[in-house]
Amino acid sequence: MSKAKKQLLRQSILVAVGLVGSSLLPVHAATSAAPTKKVYKIKQVSKDLLRMVDKAALTKVKPVYGAETALIPKKFLHGQESTQNASTILSFVPGINATSTNPIGVKTHISVRGFSQTQVGYTFDNLPIADLFNGGLSGGNNNYADLTNLIPVTLGETSGIQVTYGTPPPDVNAVGAIGGNINYLPKVPSSKQYESVFAGYGSFNTRSYGAEINTGAAAGYGNLLLRFSSRQTAGYLEHSPDREYSYYAAYDLPQISPTSKWSLVFLLNKNQGATAARMPKALLDQYGPYYQWPTSFTYANSKAEHMMAILQNKTLISSHAVFGFKGFYAYTNSHRLEYVNPDANSQYNSFVTFYLNPAQTVCQYSGNDFMGNDSAACQAQTINGDNYHSYTYTTNTFGMNPSVEWLNHYVNLKAGGLAVVSTYDSRDYVYGTPNVPEVPGYNNLWDEHGWRIYGKVYAQAKIKPTSNIAITPGVKYETISTRINDVPGYYYSVGATSGRTYSAVSPYVGIQYKPTKAVTLYANYAKGYKYPNITAFYAADSNATTTSPATPVTIKPEGVNTYQFGAAYNKGPVDASISFYRSDFNHTFSSYYDTTNGLTYEYNIGSSQYQGINIATAYALDANLSLYGNYSIQEAEYTSNSSSAYGVSTSIGEARPNTPTYLAGLGILGHYMGTRARLYGNLVGPQYIEASTGAPTHLSMPAYATMNFNIAHTFMIHQYGIKNVTLSLSGVNLLNSEASVLEKQFPYTNGVSGNYLEAEPMMPRSFFGTVKMVF
Repeated sequence: MSKAKKQLLRQSILVAVGLVGSSLLPVHAATSAAPTKKVYKIKQVSKDLLRMVDKAALTKVKPVYGAETALIPKKFLHGQESTQNASTILSFVPGINATSTNPIGVKTHISVRGFSQTQVGYTFDNLPIADLFNGGLSGGNNNYADLTNLIPVTLGETSGIQVTYGTPPPDVNAVGAIGGNINYLPKVPSSKQYESVFAGYGSFNTRSYGAEINTGAAAGYGNLLLRFSSRQTAGYLEHSPDREYSYYAAYDLPQISPTSKWSLVFLLNKNQGATAARMPKALLDQYGPYYQWPTSFTYANSKAEHMMAILQNKTLISSHAVFGFKGFYAYTNSHRLEYVNPDANSQYNSFVTFYLNPAQTVCQYSGNDFMGNDSAACQAQTINGDNYHSYTYTTNTFGMNPSVEWLNHYVNLKAGGLAVVSTYDSRDYVYGTPNVPEVPGYNNLWDEHGWRIYGKVYAQAKIKPTSNIAITPGVKYETISTRINDVPGYYYSVGATSGRTYSAVSPYVGIQYKPTKAVTLYANYAKGYKYPNITAFYAADSNATTTSPATPVTIKPEGVNTYQFGAAYNKGPVDASISFYRSDFNHTFSSYYDTTNGLTYEYNIGSSQYQGINIATAYALDANLSLYGNYSIQEAEYTSNSSSAYGVSTSIGEARPNTPTYLAGLGILGHYMGTRARLYGNLVGPQYIEASTGAPTHLSMPAYATMNFNIAHTFMIHQYGIKNVTLSLSGVNLLNSEASVLEKQFPYTNGVSGNYLEAEPMMPRSFFGTVKMVF
């Protein structure tokens, strides 16, 4: 680290120590959460015992000693759904920056302590919901044929969000979570019966409505929670409307045995709208920050849906042991229809406009079909042109997660595994009319089928030799196999098949020590791996010919050694923590976007290092008013001189892109009787910009600040069948910052030399109001 950077680090620590805050979002050693009753203390099996075990597994955070975590609790989620979504609400957590391009939550970008969203795991009820082939909640942020309108989970479906910093412990069921994991805890039925309806309205003609029903626990019938909601918005970007429907059900089945309990969770999220384009910054400067391409030039309309069903069982096999099992199925389908005016021309290139250079269908390219025969159908297609492009991406995922826990006074043991099989079909067809036919070998740019099998077995222990120290050793073994097959198409002249299998062992150890009741010291070490995205296999298939097969896949998994240590203090009105981390990477992943054909290729580029500090402080002024603050500084840079087959080179000390140099938050929270209010601000530091080739640049985005508020009041009615009514008002970006949340460098096209920047602007100042009635 350079002298200047070390000085910045020291100054950042001094600045951060001055921040204060409330108990809203403390970051602490995971075990600082309030202890729950231990199973081993129960002398007999009963329904109460079973419920306690179930609640601990489903609705409470179960931290592992030594792993630093943060929690957005259920109470904080109340009143946030009108202004936040399941991604952007993560910005309240120290060290996380999260944005999206409309209030509903499409086109999300998430970084955790500088790690990109494809380096972070995402789980729902500790089951993977990230795209198994590309990572991220919506297909990652490097593949330009991504699923921008896909929303796997909403705030209405979760009872809390748990963030694990760094490579998580073995029992976290995320795939490739080398930079952290975000676990959405499912909303579960409560013991009390209630019904509610809600509606809201706000800026950009954003409207929402929905209803929730909870039957309450009834002997012989179980307990059922049903929820439906709809949100739609005109969007703050020009002509970018979007609409979402969310369906959710959670059911505690009637107990057949007092020692066993079954539950079922089902969610279905559908979204339909226009896919906003990342725009050239010069056009945004000329026409305004919310400018989009005229629809007469190009547009993209998308439909996406995500469904997930989980069947879970918890069974007491003794007074000290619990067997758990989860089986799940997930389905994702995304379809995008793009239009490009064949008479238009542009020097700019983007994921919805690269077809302009050159504008051609596969038949226009050769006049023949893919077998080399002169085709009358192709000649007719030449007349129609290739104005429309139909892109579809479908996955089916099946999985199971067994586990056994043995709980003792001095040692807790846990062992289990995760087995997942996922298939996918990615295809892009072109035609001259909106009703694009799908004829393989005729009008497909590509039509790709593949499968991925992931398996994991793990074991870990919590060893407590004394009341103030705990050690958590663990290990997991992973294996992942990938196969893809490409139907002959424009990008693949012959049908080709490629694939590869990877396996790795990852150790983990954590330790916690409490020298006093108020102070907790903790540390952990973890080894982790991220396996190649599907884009790593593209180059292999595209090199196949009629006389030679696909070339071998040579890319290596991205490996990381993560070291963390910190201290937490919790006494009286003060809750504070400070932690340090360092992650050393080898075979660092990067991606190359080919502007001549619109394909993305993943590759390895040397070694890199991420390091930084996370600080969170909290201070309760009295029983009704508290302050909170957090600050993090993060540095990511290459640690080797390296080059790739795509002409990209890196040097020691060059910065990794898209990593804010610092993040800060400061706010005030108050509640009095039926009124709750909060005012908070976030500061996002500068971050280096990446080239479309994956190469680092010396350009950086400037820092920006936002300020938001929320105020809500609950009126207790208890008349006419109404229990209470809650009114809330929220404001976003009160400072009306006109900053970009992401920028990327691209080369000009159509013979124009040089590079330009594409940007995504943040949401302008906006207000949203909601009303909720509970019966």
